[in-house]
Amino acid sequence: MRRDFHSKVYQRPHMSQAGTVLIVEDSPIIRRLIRDQVKKLGYEAREAENGAEALVEMDKSLPDCVILDLMMPVMSGPELLEKMQASSVLRDVPVIVVTALSDMDKIVYCIDHGAVDYMQKPFRAQIFRARLNSCIERKKLHDREMELQRQLVDHNALLKERVDKQVREITGAQMSTIFAMCKLAESRDEDTGNHIDRTREICYLLAKRLLEKPNPAEPPPPEDLPENIRTAAPLHDIGKVAISDTLLQKPAKLTPEEFETMKTHTTAGYALLADVDRLHPGNAFIRMGKEIALNHHEKWDGTGYPNSLSGYDIPLSARIMALADVYDALTHERCYKPAMLHEEAMRIILDGRGRHFDPYLVDLFVELERDIIDLTKQMDAGTEKKHSARRETPGEF
Repeated sequence: MRRDFHSKVYQRPHMSQAGTVLIVEDSPIIRRLIRDQVKKLGYEAREAENGAEALVEMDKSLPDCVILDLMMPVMSGPELLEKMQASSVLRDVPVIVVTALSDMDKIVYCIDHGAVDYMQKPFRAQIFRARLNSCIERKKLHDREMELQRQLVDHNALLKERVDKQVREITGAQMSTIFAMCKLAESRDEDTGNHIDRTREICYLLAKRLLEKPNPAEPPPPEDLPENIRTAAPLHDIGKVAISDTLLQKPAKLTPEEFETMKTHTTAGYALLADVDRLHPGNAFIRMGKEIALNHHEKWDGTGYPNSLSGYDIPLSARIMALADVYDALTHERCYKPAMLHEEAMRIILDGRGRHFDPYLVDLFVELERDIIDLTKQMDAGTEKKHSARRETPGEF
């Protein structure tokens, strides 16, 4: 037997079906009839006389379903659908269109613009109940899916944070070990002092300026260049672990044969780091460390060693290191020479522009001259303070 909308056959659903229904209808009588039946189904009912009022209601809180009449003043049903579809917040609220019209073109238009279902007036009780329950369930499934996606995003973020932390810890341990090896190599040459620390900071300054003012003659450097070179720069002389103390600490000029032996620290350092890279692939600072260790004695004009590379064939990291290494060596005392004044060292660097050094990097070095002077003075003062403290400690030999 056919039952119309006024039938009392509706049953209260299980509590899990509870939800909110927004009734958008300009007729107070029809709105009241729909409201009564919505409440009988166990849902909360809210009301709006037209599309404009419906937007105000949805701005207060989102319903689980909208029952929408088509023909209304101020803002019609189709107009409201268009606005809902244009909103990232409202487009996921399911809409059931209700109409006394049998104009399928309008119904299809509404479906195309976001409505999930439609009903013609007068309603059959069973159809109204089934379609409203389906609409609410659809919204609940969507909300659950969104919640699961949010939880997945949060879980992935937490997992990434834990993995990143572990990687940082592992990388930190590896770097500490490698840095200790670099310090060991440096400590065997008594005159080098804090050469590793000073050169890494000068490299960092140069790399940062290069990011700000890229060389138009070559591709822009990667964003992580400053941090990577700061980490990799201490590896530049790690190959000196393979050089004898006698040679490292010789107070006189090296013989041609001794100099050839000294030059092998570049290939020895590269070989050591290549072994590390094979065992622990994927470390950017190790890859850059290999470039620097092998190539930091190459020269722009091709007269350097070990492979006589020239110009842009020399890796950028090694070109930066070459400047920092030479400047620091010139301005600090070594067993075979006294320290040079900054002005004299700058004259040598400028004379090597386009011959020993990348000319564009030399120009940046000159721009940073004041910063480099201040950095060097600050680090030298810190080193001298530490040495004085050690000398003044009672009981030390």
